[in-house]
Amino acid sequence: MEASDLALNLDEVALKYPENPLEYFKGKKLCLFKACLEKYFPGVRWGIQDLLEELDLDVITSENQTCCSGTFFQRNLITRAQFAAINERNLNEINHIADFLLFSCNGCYNSLLRGREFLKNADVYYKTKELLTQLKGKIKERNYPGKYDILEEPKVKLVHDLDFLYLIRNDVLNTLKFDLKNLKVAVHYGCHYLNLSRDKNSVDGYLRNKTKLEDLVSLFGGTPVDYQEFESCCGWGASQLLIHPKEALKITYTKLKSATNVGADFILMPCPTCLYTLSKPEYREKMKKYFGEKLDIPTIHLNELIAILRGCEEERCITLRRKTPRLDEIFDIITNQ
Repeated sequence: MEASDLALNLDEVALKYPENPLEYFKGKKLCLFKACLEKYFPGVRWGIQDLLEELDLDVITSENQTCCSGTFFQRNLITRAQFAAINERNLNEINHIADFLLFSCNGCYNSLLRGREFLKNADVYYKTKELLTQLKGKIKERNYPGKYDILEEPKVKLVHDLDFLYLIRNDVLNTLKFDLKNLKVAVHYGCHYLNLSRDKNSVDGYLRNKTKLEDLVSLFGGTPVDYQEFESCCGWGASQLLIHPKEALKITYTKLKSATNVGADFILMPCPTCLYTLSKPEYREKMKKYFGEKLDIPTIHLNELIAILRGCEEERCITLRRKTPRLDEIFDIITNQ
């Protein structure tokens, strides 16, 4: 049982469909995993959903999916078996209805892969199996066969939104109404994306530089800018913001300051958890209190940026801006004809 087998092999898709990788997904069901922190950023979900629907793909969500529980595990609130059981149940639900599972969140993507990794430990495997059996006995709903079993050979493949959008980047480009007008963009991948186990199965994968965000920025008419804190954490650090708020926010401040110092117009990322940490107004105010400077550099998720570049419908764009004022400046520059 290899967790990496769950991750879609993007190189194989590109090799099989060199002219148009989008064809690989036609006629198949794509399920969007519902990340908890998406509720703060509505454009993260519908930004990708609207795009996929325009590309004539079959897009669904699962009514029975729950939180990936990554935050609870990283704060030592649940065991490895409990963590694996939660994610195995989620995986089973999605495997029953979809061919691909797309993630807007680094943490969620990593959690489902990591839960499977834990199952390679015999003790965790049997404790997880016991937990799922107990759950089956307590929930008296109509079940499909194997609903609370550990999947030995799941058919569903996991795909991060960034990887998917990069794979079909030419099709994405053809849907855009606006471009980035040479704006300077600092990118942030996030710890969970930079350290994915799926990328450590070969020397080439381990050493390969990650440049997908920069490549997309250039493709969309922007200018990627290098900055010293490029690979540093957003500062969330699981429990660190609760236990050591000043020390954690020093990491956030240093990252924002570094991007500001090189003249970046905004910071682009593929994860709503990182976005939450780097953009939350209360955190910006605390950083001003701690370090004597309030930084105003905007932040945006890749899915939100694509929604703006595509010229999202007026009502949706207004909702996006009303709920996230940090996007006003980016929105105005990009959509100024």
